[in-house]
Amino acid sequence: MTTITAPAQEITIEKQPSGHEVRSHRIKKVLMYTLLIVLGFVSLIPFILAFLGTFKTDAEIIAYPPTVLPAEWLWENWVKTWNTDMGAGATFPRWLWNTAFVSVGVAILQVVFCSMAAYSFARLRYPGKDFVFAFMLGSMMIPGAVTLIPAYVVMTKIGFVNTYWSLLVPGAISAGSIFLLTQFLKVVPIELEEAAHIDGASLFRIYKDVVLPLARPALLTVFLLSFQSMWNNFIAPLLYLNTADMWMLNVALQVFQQQYKAQWNLTLVAAMFNAIPVLILFAIFSRYYIEGISYSGLKG
Repeated sequence: MTTITAPAQEITIEKQPSGHEVRSHRIKKVLMYTLLIVLGFVSLIPFILAFLGTFKTDAEIIAYPPTVLPAEWLWENWVKTWNTDMGAGATFPRWLWNTAFVSVGVAILQVVFCSMAAYSFARLRYPGKDFVFAFMLGSMMIPGAVTLIPAYVVMTKIGFVNTYWSLLVPGAISAGSIFLLTQFLKVVPIELEEAAHIDGASLFRIYKDVVLPLARPALLTVFLLSFQSMWNNFIAPLLYLNTADMWMLNVALQVFQQQYKAQWNLTLVAAMFNAIPVLILFAIFSRYYIEGISYSGLKG
């Protein structure tokens, strides 16, 4: 007679945290959030002081000791700066349109083309893929100043100087954005794409209907980073855009500051036109930005 003994099953009982541990965790969480709020407020102090300075007179701005609040809120500073006309269509509404159009255009182009390249590096198999990926990352080590003259010569030859194309075409691809999206897509479960392939979906449809919706946090991160990079760009617009009606805000602010260098309140208003849109955009999409960055670093 043979006796069969079943192996003993190991039972693991999770230890429940005590009341003291729960309270300690809550206190640490409250302290952490309080510290973040305080640090965030401290980092905004220069911006708040500059914003309040837009409502002051020049005498109040340079007065000592300095004052925080203006004696009288001068809203006409904003109206006067907005209505400034330097001739040939050089106005702040025109400069804002130029900057917004180019920045949004570059951001959209990077989301489209960089996501395609990232999907290729993360999922497809073809000869030389690793070499191409390494070469692309190596291109990030080349200083931008080295390529200024060759890039300007190329733009001149193809007739893109003093047009939006001179900024849209070179900005459509970014090695950093491709790398970020590639790292994100490596974390996305491949089983979802395999299921879609079994159902008969084409490669492009898998990319469009499966991959892009799952990569929304990373795509929004790329959009924000590329938008901010182009919005704050100075060298490229200065090099390629020659006439006053084609200037972007950073270039226009330099000219405006030289013309109104004795009126600091108007200069601060002009700086606010450049800073506020980016801050609003980041405040709206900051959650997706942090989520995209955190997921992209899970797998290397």
